[in-house]
Order: sequence, then structure tokens, then C-alpha cells
Amino acid sequence: MDKSSWERLSFFEQLSNIDGDVERMIRAHNKYLDGDSEVDNGFFYLRNIKKLITMTFMDPKNFVKGYRVIEIMDEYESLKEYLNGEYDEDYVRRYWNQYTRAIS
Repeated sequence: MDKSSWERLSFFEQLSNIDGDVERMIRAHNKYLDGDSEVDNGFFYLRNIKKLITMTFMDPKNFVKGYRVIEIMDEYESLKEYLNGEYDEDYVRRYWNQYTRAIS
């Protein structure tokens, strides 16, 4: 999605799109862990999540509540830690859902 299309979405819609990639990241990582994929495509989705978070951060309408966007960067760090084996998928889903509900 390009920048102008992204900025037409509400903050909640932006979070929903990011959430979709979080779920895809978890599924891709699980395929790798289960041996169904030789490559951990979870890192592909993590890069896309970072791009979406950056576009959210740069979206002028979100500057008003900049703390929300900065907090999403913290969540991004937990997603990286998940792919590095520091958390399980239940923790990531629970954390992501609680976090995004609290800031949206």
C-alpha cells in the first residue's frame, strides 16, 4: 500500500491492517518451526509491519496523538523478539491485541 492510500485510512484501520500482517507473520513463522518451510518468511512480514508502522508514524493525523504511534514501535520490538524465540505466539497475540486496543 502506498503512503497516500495509507493516510486515507483511520488510525483504527491502520492498526487492523498491521494486525493482519502480525497474524501472517505468526503463521509463516510456525510453518518454519514445523518444518513445512525451509525459510522463515516471518521476517518478510516483520519488514512489512515495520513499513506500515513507519507510515502510521509519519501520517499527519496521527501526530495529534503521537504517543500512540511511538507505543506501536515498542510493540514492533516485541515482534522481533518473538521471531528470535523470546516469546510464544500466544503471548504475541495477547500482547498485540491488548496493546492496540488500549491505544486505539
